[in-house]
Amino acid sequence: METQWPLVIFTLFVCLTCGTLGGMSILALKGEGKNLQMTALITSAVSLVVGGIGAFLHLEHWERIFNGFGHITSGITQELIGCVALAIIIVVWFVMLRGEKPVSKALAWVTIVVAVLMVAATAHSYYMPARPAWGLALVVFYLGNACLLGAVAIWLISILKKDEAAEATGIQLTFIAALVQLVADVVFVIACALSNFAQYGYYADPTSMTTAPTHIDSLTSVMISGAGAPMFWGSIICVIVAAACAFVAKKKVGASKTLMVVTAIVALATSVMFRVLIYQLGYPVFLLY
Repeated sequence: METQWPLVIFTLFVCLTCGTLGGMSILALKGEGKNLQMTALITSAVSLVVGGIGAFLHLEHWERIFNGFGHITSGITQELIGCVALAIIIVVWFVMLRGEKPVSKALAWVTIVVAVLMVAATAHSYYMPARPAWGLALVVFYLGNACLLGAVAIWLISILKKDEAAEATGIQLTFIAALVQLVADVVFVIACALSNFAQYGYYADPTSMTTAPTHIDSLTSVMISGAGAPMFWGSIICVIVAAACAFVAKKKVGASKTLMVVTAIVALATSVMFRVLIYQLGYPVFLLY
């Protein structure tokens, strides 16, 4: 399947938005990072807008979006509800911060819940039983990716704000999130390996075929040694590098800028490459020739 770049942008920035909001909430629950909150909030808001623009660009006829809103089970309807909920959360945070009021633990927990539900809804909207690689394992992948992107964002902002306590938390969250992302990738691989494909024969038709048809016996082989191998192995290596950088950075709080830059680059790289891989594995169960 051809990579849909507007949707890659949409899901990437939704994960960044939700991950950053989640990271902010964790800091608030720990009583840390008060001077990071406004910057992180603005980052989340801008990210949500960019993601929305990405989704909008995917619609060749944007007016058709209203047809989907009439069905609550429609993926685009659920994504819209999630975006509105995130916008409300961001506004509430903004009002509290402008009023110089401390963020309550209740708001922090609600933010985490809304962020998780939004990521899950976004992933679920791509669920297609006819495409083995587009199953419920996508939810696991996107949740792991939101954790990684959000943790790196918190680490970056803490360095810019020179908050070493928040920086230490951001590094710890990044290390944990990188491991979670790696586990999520493994879950996706296992889900693809469990997919079944029908076996059938071919017949030669010299009037309509010039090349032999290609039948996909295993998504795992396509992923590990086939056309998707560069994206798959590249994304796995990037996650491992992110975890290694965060592990080393634990002992360099206050001087982790270089490690953070490397981590940010590989986190973005793995996020994009795995999304491209998902489209490369977008084969239907019954291939049509």
